Amino acid sequence: MQPPDKIVLEHAGALGDFLLAWPFFLSLSRHFPGVPAFRAAPPSHGRWLAPLAAPCPPVLRRALEARFASDAWPKELEGALVFRPGLAARPALPPWEGFRFVPGVVPGRDVSPLALYREALDGWGIPFAHDYREAFQGYFGGHAPTDDTALLFPGAGHTDKAWPLAHWQHLARRLREYGARPVFVIGPVERDRGVLPQEGEILEPEDLEALSQALRGCRFAIGPDCGPMHLAGLHGVPGVALFGPTSPRQWGPAGLEITSAGLPCAPCTAVTSGEFAPGCERPLPCMARIAPEDVLDRLRRTGLVPGRP
Repeated sequence: MQPPDKIVLEHAGALGDFLLAWPFFLSLSRHFPGVPAFRAAPPSHGRWLAPLAAPCPPVLRRALEARFASDAWPKELEGALVFRPGLAARPALPPWEGFRFVPGVVPGRDVSPLALYREALDGWGIPFAHDYREAFQGYFGGHAPTDDTALLFPGAGHTDKAWPLAHWQHLARRLREYGARPVFVIGPVERDRGVLPQEGEILEPEDLEALSQALRGCRFAIGPDCGPMHLAGLHGVPGVALFGPTSPRQWGPAGLEITSAGLPCAPCTAVTSGEFAPGCERPLPCMARIAPEDVLDRLRRTGLVPGRP
């Protein structure tokens, strides 16, 4: 691939999807070390691209927005390569050789978006950054526990990926018996849905930087298939991720333990942006049948809690 005049690292998805794409962006920034790089991502995610790319200047931002209202690419983007990994189909944009959209989900393939992004890099002759977790921690900090806090994430982007609240409360009681300090991490979505546990403390980070800091300082983290668990994995935080309707091979956070109910019908969906499993009761059995003791057993086997309270 010939060096372009500039590159644009673009992403428009949710936190977990973005973090799965972060190694892809790191690989690109390393491959074009002398080429001006710019980032086009939600402001909340921008800090994680700051070491790799500068903010888009106004003229470039306007050109990116103008693509959606024209049948041709703006002249301001001539000589650029725009890289956009994403889970959905290619955006409705006019054809252009400088636009490199990479799908993170391919029907019939139970593989991580990260594997698909790596395949695209291989096809372009761009080396994949195998040390992406070490690089992430070098930029943004690694796991450095300050106490025995166990961060618990009871929510998920889709309610069907969440673990029943009664299970969370039982787990919090048991964790205290093992000497841990359970702290539930609650965001605006969880509060709106009424996910307010009565056991354990509650933490409401004011932004993603505060969430990142809390994760780096905790002893371990537990949560479903959700963005904060991917952030935990990149920071090197140990813990357990609970999987039901989605595939851990596809969406499992790097470096974390996985537990599931082991039902033969799971996983049943590749993406959770809409309705799925219409014939199943709610909460989904694949989540409800993960017992709190199953989670504790996984924590014991990994040495995150002692063998007995």
